[in-house]
Amino acid sequence: MNKKILNKQWSSFFESTFISLFWILLFVLPLFYQWINSHTIRWNAIFSVWIDYLPLLVIFCINRFVLTPFLLFKNKKFLYILSVIIVIGLTVIGSISLRKEVPSQNVNPPQKRVGLQFPNSNKLGKPQRGFEPQAGAGTYPPYVNLILLSILLVGFDTGMKISVKWAETQQQKAEVEKESIKNELAFLRNQVSPHFLMNTLNNIHALVDFDTKEAKRSIGKLSVLMRHLLYESSDKPIPLSKEIKFIESYVELMKLRFHEDVTIELNLPENPPNISIPTLLFTNILENAFKYGISYEQKSFVYINLCIHENELEFKIENSLHKKLKSVEKSGIGIENTEKRLRLLYQDDYVFTYTVHENVYLSTIKIPI
Repeated sequence: MNKKILNKQWSSFFESTFISLFWILLFVLPLFYQWINSHTIRWNAIFSVWIDYLPLLVIFCINRFVLTPFLLFKNKKFLYILSVIIVIGLTVIGSISLRKEVPSQNVNPPQKRVGLQFPNSNKLGKPQRGFEPQAGAGTYPPYVNLILLSILLVGFDTGMKISVKWAETQQQKAEVEKESIKNELAFLRNQVSPHFLMNTLNNIHALVDFDTKEAKRSIGKLSVLMRHLLYESSDKPIPLSKEIKFIESYVELMKLRFHEDVTIELNLPENPPNISIPTLLFTNILENAFKYGISYEQKSFVYINLCIHENELEFKIENSLHKKLKSVEKSGIGIENTEKRLRLLYQDDYVFTYTVHENVYLSTIKIPI
């Protein structure tokens, strides 16, 4: 949220700075232009040019602080366009009327003012002898320059306001989407804890009746695993080494419940690289392997492999699947949650497959590192 506020403040700062520099430059240019041409500053000519700019400044301020926020951004586009036309019209009429009542003093007394003009050599530079403006067929009415410049200025200002507004809207959408994904990931991750706790407590309950010592040991191991779930399962990725220790502890706890006919093989890297991965990413398929792959009546197996390739981590679980368990839906809650988390975390840059072949169930997760 703080980042969102900072981005909005930076956007406003950039916009305000750009607009301020624009107007400062516009009012400073006549001074620079006159100094380049005559090496002197005649303030009567400078003030005359600045007075020409005042109608533009009035139109700009009205458009920026009144018309755009209260009409254009309120989806009153027709009323906005009509208001812009009225403001420009009234400003032009007022400017012409004011000029008629208070004639300007030009540098060259015989020179006749023709509407609003940008600084030129005749107004700001050295006087030119014999210069007499001739009204001919190409002469524009006095209000044309002001109207054209006003339209350009309003278009420029409105375009900038719309661009900044669009950028802020896109930023807000990105923040909302990010927050939504964050909440959904937290929901999916938090679903692991009660499901895992329920299965583990069932295992301990089975041990209490025939092996009290092992039950106590398993409670100690459970406390270690729950500490991982409570303090390590945050939004931030955790080191791969910690996730490996969690898998080892979980498998060791599962071994307490099963007899010798169950084959459990664990193949994990002894010296894992210093990388981080999302926490509890493999827990769902790990639980499913022991939940659906173990039978007390038939020989069962669970093979767990974690391999590190050049730019990829591969986690594979292969377990036995007995006839009475083949009717179990492959798209259970655990599988579905794992699929959602992977999609939210990696978009399309991951592999998640789960297949059944005869009496073997194979789950594979591949993620980039």
